Amino acid sequence: MCTSFNVAAQDGSWLYGRTMEWGGFDLKSSLALVPRGTSSISALSDKTQGMAWQNKYGFIAICPASLPYAMDGMNETGLTIGVLYLPGFAEYQDLVEGEEPATLSNVDFAAYILGQYNRVDAIKAALPTLRVVENKDIAKTFGAPTPVHWIIIDETGNSIVVEYIGGQLHVHDNKIGVMTNSPGYDWHLLNLRNYPNLQPQDIAGARAINGVNLAPFGVGSGMLGLPGDSTPPSRFIRAVAFTQTLLPFPDADSGVLEVAHLLHNFDIPRGLVREGVHDGKIMAGQTQWSVIGDVRNRRYYYWTEFNRRMRLVDLSKLDFGGTKVQRTPLDPVRREDIEDRTQDFS
Repeated sequence: MCTSFNVAAQDGSWLYGRTMEWGGFDLKSSLALVPRGTSSISALSDKTQGMAWQNKYGFIAICPASLPYAMDGMNETGLTIGVLYLPGFAEYQDLVEGEEPATLSNVDFAAYILGQYNRVDAIKAALPTLRVVENKDIAKTFGAPTPVHWIIIDETGNSIVVEYIGGQLHVHDNKIGVMTNSPGYDWHLLNLRNYPNLQPQDIAGARAINGVNLAPFGVGSGMLGLPGDSTPPSRFIRAVAFTQTLLPFPDADSGVLEVAHLLHNFDIPRGLVREGVHDGKIMAGQTQWSVIGDVRNRRYYYWTEFNRRMRLVDLSKLDFGGTKVQRTPLDPVRREDIEDRTQDFS
């Protein structure tokens, strides 16, 4: 259960926000720095080797445990990608003998895009030449299937959603700037038409029926009917409502706090959403981490379920000319960073 969105500042800079929810197990996520020039080969099913490439751009990415799969990331040009779950709908292309050099595993897609491209238009032009397949062996390594789709944004604010449904590539211009999970993007746009009356302004005036006053009880009546549950369709509608009613902010620096406020509305506490019981353990989905990407200034912010303090990686200050991938846990210490202000009153 992930929620993502893009919002613009008045100076034309763009911010990307997303949450990562997962209930199957602790992802033990790490932050990786991948240098430009890094060579990779996509692993396909049954130990078949697919596309080989060398990064044009260095990037940072959040990866699950010690696995080399980007779940989210930003490259040195600001291009940012989010990997979101799409269960029940994602269906990739078939592996065709002889086309392995142009074939990528779905779990390698994000790292490939981050390493090779700086603009969304170039990605859109290249996607029809790629074959993206599911590496079914990964489910054993990762511990779960990997039906996903991707949201991508570049420095100009150009954004797309990339999906493989029914074995066919679908690329959507993300003009709404929002994506969650299943169903696919087209369905969410159709469902959005069920909520045309949502607005930030309270309902004007007071109706009465036979003298009975029907005035709203308080502020917020313009958003009556806004869905509040944690399903992907409801989160999509809320994300559109929140992003479309966000008050203008001058630049990306001032917008980081605004985006953080929006992301907090999608934070799922442990136990609210339960996916069943496995080996006597409740499979409870919760927000494991959240990200904000300042794509113009190449700044990547995050916080986690263990420590709500916002942390920053400034890509403009990183050296992407190294020879080795570097990794660090998102939380070196899994403890909330709480400032004790008691002494202020001593």
